[in-house]
Amino acid sequence: MKILKNVLIGLIVLVAVLVVIGFLLPSSAHVERSAVIEAPPSTVFALANSFKRFNEWSPWAQIDPDGTSYTYEGPARGVGAKMSWQSANPKVGNGSQEITASQPNQRVESHLDFGDQGTATAYFALAPEGAGTHVTWGLDAPFGANPIGRYFGLFMDGMVGPEYERGLASLKTLAESLPDADFADLEVKNETLEPRPIACVSASSSQDTEAIGAAHAKAYQEVGKFMAKNHLQQAGAPLTINTSWDDAGFVFDACIPVDKAPETPVPEGSPVSIVDTYGGTVLRIEHLGSYDGLADTYAKIDAYVAAYGIETADRSWSEWVTDPGTVPEEELVTQIYYPVK
Repeated sequence: MKILKNVLIGLIVLVAVLVVIGFLLPSSAHVERSAVIEAPPSTVFALANSFKRFNEWSPWAQIDPDGTSYTYEGPARGVGAKMSWQSANPKVGNGSQEITASQPNQRVESHLDFGDQGTATAYFALAPEGAGTHVTWGLDAPFGANPIGRYFGLFMDGMVGPEYERGLASLKTLAESLPDADFADLEVKNETLEPRPIACVSASSSQDTEAIGAAHAKAYQEVGKFMAKNHLQQAGAPLTINTSWDDAGFVFDACIPVDKAPETPVPEGSPVSIVDTYGGTVLRIEHLGSYDGLADTYAKIDAYVAAYGIETADRSWSEWVTDPGTVPEEELVTQIYYPVK
């Protein structure tokens, strides 16, 4: 009995010592890993600022891909965007992640809630490095007065650090596979449009600026003759609906909004047709200045759409708001529309 009593006393003393030591340990843990990604900060920021493509690079997404369910709340990106998950796999468990701070192309912070396992704050810090981005992925976990949590914090870097390294490697692969155009200065607006009738003719040209201009002029002349013959009035700025832009050249529809449909059906085989514009949600981007810069603006939009995982719903189009015959080149306004799902 005396031996048992001594053992119990020893255990009590040991527990007491461990508790005391626990209170002397750090009350929080910090984990941090970095990598250089050969992609613009705008691309990396888009991937970190939204959960749309998160599971394409997350180090935990492949642990239980079939058994984990995800729900999404709030906006598609930025502050308030939230992702929750549920899994019977103890390596995944249940929890949620919500973006709480977002500084464009520089920093994203999120609140992590692991239920009974506690909470933490994660962040991505971005900085330009050469033609790429220096990315730091960090985690701060508070333990308060919980001595067990403080002991757990001693192992946090060894447990989370390797996962962050894997995640950054996957993020690097994904970001570097996306279109390499910096869209940091792109102003994108979401709008909903109602369909309207337009008179259109299909046309094509090489990618040469002068050739494109000549093809447009010829196509619009044909549309104009059709409108005059059918007593139709122009009801908006001319527009170009893009079909393809590749090594073979530029294929498009040159269109003019009209006030009504023709009183008689358009004859079969007519090069000019009456159709409705796209109706629904669009991204609208204003291009200011020379038409020569339109290709660069389109490249930025394509990179933006790819980085945020936005699905397009139809062909994009350009609306020629100002007349290059009366407005200086630097003041030309072109509205670009991307239909999205």
